Amino acid sequence: MSTNTNTNTNTNTDTSAPGRRSPHEIISIATAFWTSKALLSAVEMGVFAELVKGPISAGELCARLGLKGRGASDFLDVLVSIGLLERSDDGVYRNTELADAYLDPGKPAQDISGYLEYLNSAFPAWSQMSAVLRSGDRLDFSEALRAAADGGASTASGAVLTDADAEADTFGEAFASPEQVTGFVRSMTGFSLGAHQALTSAFDWSEVREVIDVGCSEGAFLGHVMAAHPHLTGTGFDLPQVADRFRVYLESVGIADRVRFAPGDFFTDPLPSGDVLVMGHVLHDWNLDIKQMLIRKAYEALRPGGSLLVYEMLVDDERRCNTTGMLTSLNVSLVSAGGLGYTGAECRAWLTEAGFREVSVTHLDGPEYMVVGTK
Repeated sequence: MSTNTNTNTNTNTDTSAPGRRSPHEIISIATAFWTSKALLSAVEMGVFAELVKGPISAGELCARLGLKGRGASDFLDVLVSIGLLERSDDGVYRNTELADAYLDPGKPAQDISGYLEYLNSAFPAWSQMSAVLRSGDRLDFSEALRAAADGGASTASGAVLTDADAEADTFGEAFASPEQVTGFVRSMTGFSLGAHQALTSAFDWSEVREVIDVGCSEGAFLGHVMAAHPHLTGTGFDLPQVADRFRVYLESVGIADRVRFAPGDFFTDPLPSGDVLVMGHVLHDWNLDIKQMLIRKAYEALRPGGSLLVYEMLVDDERRCNTTGMLTSLNVSLVSAGGLGYTGAECRAWLTEAGFREVSVTHLDGPEYMVVGTK
């Protein structure tokens, strides 16, 4: 009887027929939410924030976080497999360089946890996509913002279907309470970080003196660009409800003395004048008429020779490749009164129609692009 122990037990051997597509190409898409929920739950439970303090064993980490389920080891090792945690041979866990860079609450200018907390709170809303697409209604996301303000400690039970009236005040809902304001602006800071980092060098700021951020949220764009270019002064224009968060954030990054906050409503008030007006992740929230109205108002507010800079997760012109851009547009359509994403070609045409010249579309980071036109 043979006792040969050299039998090949490699479970990774590919035995599929040549040229045959695997059903797991589809299954991996269908189960992608498992991965995202593992990440979002890790942020909610403070895994990365705890490991910022230093590497610890699995047992100690679970004790500190109150994890008792028998799936805890699988949960932590999923985070290893997706590149956010490292595990030593003796079972000690630490954050990877990527997690340390962007999931540390002690680094407000770099931390994207606020956006992930919002996504975690809003997670149930996407289960209603079929109902939204069939009814033409939208989802009220204000409860998700309130839950996100808890630091991800609570999850919205679901989003309420409401009439998709193009005149509805979506941001009135979002800013109905201080908790919702906090949830929204922290979310926008994380959502926009990649674009903000890229914009410090992707645009020529050397001849600019004053930059206006229209729809500034808590001021993260100004924080990044003005820290990189000390000659700049800036103005943040947004609804009055964000003023306190704007002040606190810019004090935390050390540029509050070069920035002012201009409270206003871009539907009823003129935009502040400056050398560069920025609209970042703003136009996608509105229908076509409002998009074009805001671009015209920007043209009127700019000084001669000034530039409008729009940054956005654009849909590619052929609508085939930029999945994140199309998913972002779909998400906006689910929660806004009339919003929708758009292509670079569409945005270029709107700026040209408003009178801008030398309109260009430039890649920034990941799915983010900037569209720039000169008055």
